Amino acid sequence: MKIAILHEMLIKLGGAEKVVESLMKIFPDADIYTLIYDEKKVGSIFPSEKVKWVAKSTQFIYKLFRNQRFCLPFMPKAVESLDFSQYDYVISSSSWFAHGPIVSWKTKLIVYYHSPARYLWDWTHEYKKDIGFSTWIKWILLWKLFTSLRLWDIDASKRADISLANSHNTQKRVEKYFRKNSDILYPPVETERFAKKRPHPNPLFPGEGIKRYYIILSALTEFKKIEIAIEWFNKIPNLELKIIWDWNYRNILENLVVWENIKFLWAQYWDDLVQIVQDSQGLIFPWEEDFGIVPIEVMAAGKPVFAYRWGGLLETVIDWKTWAFFDDKDGDDFVEKLKIFDQENRDWKYNPESCKKQAQKFSEAEFEKRMKKLVKS
Repeated sequence: MKIAILHEMLIKLGGAEKVVESLMKIFPDADIYTLIYDEKKVGSIFPSEKVKWVAKSTQFIYKLFRNQRFCLPFMPKAVESLDFSQYDYVISSSSWFAHGPIVSWKTKLIVYYHSPARYLWDWTHEYKKDIGFSTWIKWILLWKLFTSLRLWDIDASKRADISLANSHNTQKRVEKYFRKNSDILYPPVETERFAKKRPHPNPLFPGEGIKRYYIILSALTEFKKIEIAIEWFNKIPNLELKIIWDWNYRNILENLVVWENIKFLWAQYWDDLVQIVQDSQGLIFPWEEDFGIVPIEVMAAGKPVFAYRWGGLLETVIDWKTWAFFDDKDGDDFVEKLKIFDQENRDWKYNPESCKKQAQKFSEAEFEKRMKKLVKS
């Protein structure tokens, strides 16, 4: 049985890429296909010898501009150009265009939806503002492009033999935009890795093993709303925040920092990352997410999460037992709710064992069992 795994872009290591990594473990002989590949950024997890094919057109544009946005007009044709005729199964990990390959009638296409393309649908107005869509030249150039991409997106959604959604929230969005049903399969989370206690002290922060700090663990993009956390942590200089990761929004976010209580770290992996999480007081999560793997990892380490009350996160929590929420999208109640959360955290309201127990519901084992069953059947 020959299996291919398709993912739009292997240029960063985020939640969707963790799903691809897990699929590689489940099907170690599978070949990896993608539209854009950056070995320097992802080669530690996705080495070049495992990446069977990269679409030539989109890879050329990405190398030329070093920005995936310039590839958008060419992605539908790029994904349709990939030849899967030699495979029995194609497992597509899709947030944008990976749900649209053309396969033969003998090849089964399983699409795992992280989300329909958010910039084409429910985040389209935010995306237009970000790229300066209001200017008349871009308005003329991009209006027809967005319309044509939406039409392609709807048509491509009909090609799957099996459609899976990573949460109830994503399932509803697939139904709304594509008018199709999907089954829910929660993403795999490395709960055991984050639950295993690491020795002290943390080599990254000598002497800080007992120091109180919260963390944000995320690619630094405009859609993550990390500026909300920075704005309000600027008003609470006695609380420390460590922002872990990197991406194209980093410089903008760094310029928003007022006090030394907010510190930026580069991307961390392996035991160093686990140690940072285990030594923290919990996670700050101010953005919308269709599921959210990072909060589950943090709970697996026995730590609570302070988050915006929205979306897939509501499926994974026990409110006021493993999490606390703020409700205003712009963060107007952030400081008030965070102070309460921090005090209750100091008072041990958020029991570490309760956090770990909740996280175990989303372990890798269940994902592997379901995915193998789908392929065998």
